[in-house]
Amino acid sequence: MSSVVFSIVLPCYNEARNLPPLLERYHEVWQDLPAELILVDNGSTDDTAAVLARELARPELGFARSVRVEHNRGYGHGIHTGLLAARGRYLGYSHADQQCNPADLFTAYHLLMGQADPEKALVKGKRARRELGAEIITGTLSAVATAVLGTLLTDINAQPKVFCRSHLERLTQPPLGFEYDLHVLFEARRAGLRIVSLPVRFGRRGHGQSKWSFSLASRARTIRAMLAFVLELRTRRRP
Repeated sequence: MSSVVFSIVLPCYNEARNLPPLLERYHEVWQDLPAELILVDNGSTDDTAAVLARELARPELGFARSVRVEHNRGYGHGIHTGLLAARGRYLGYSHADQQCNPADLFTAYHLLMGQADPEKALVKGKRARRELGAEIITGTLSAVATAVLGTLLTDINAQPKVFCRSHLERLTQPPLGFEYDLHVLFEARRAGLRIVSLPVRFGRRGHGQSKWSFSLASRARTIRAMLAFVLELRTRRRP
């Protein structure tokens, strides 16, 4: 039986330059509890594999390990692969681009543990002080998903997300892309889980460029995929 209580999953796609400072930040805030950090090399084509091998050999990073996806199939596939490999009873995931504060994962975990029944709750980030354009896109997608699916969904792609392993069993037919966050939240709502918001502040990406908003065309593709998945979820709900 695994002694790990809390597993944190970070999908890493071509994040070689971000990994050393990111791991140092996790080391600085790591707490004295049975936890693990899983870095998913999500089919990277840069030096991510070599950097992970070097960094994870450091004794002070003994809480971290890596999982390799040979061919990138998308953000959601990377997260789901990491969650399936996790050993903890409670699971969390976030980003590896240094935008998210590592301490938020532990704050979210303790917030979840403070619920009357942690197994029936999910903690998610709620972002503050964002650029107007990002706020408009997020707000519009949330409003459409809420209207079409008939359940309140807000700041869908905010991180972190922390929940009990039992929720992972509900995540059948997971999407491969950025729609994964919607899948996690929608299934939580459908199962009657209490959604608890944690105020967070996203910083700037450390190195490299966004995997979804590096151009107008990439943003449009991501938005179209999200809207298509909203309609797919609506269809799944029908008897």
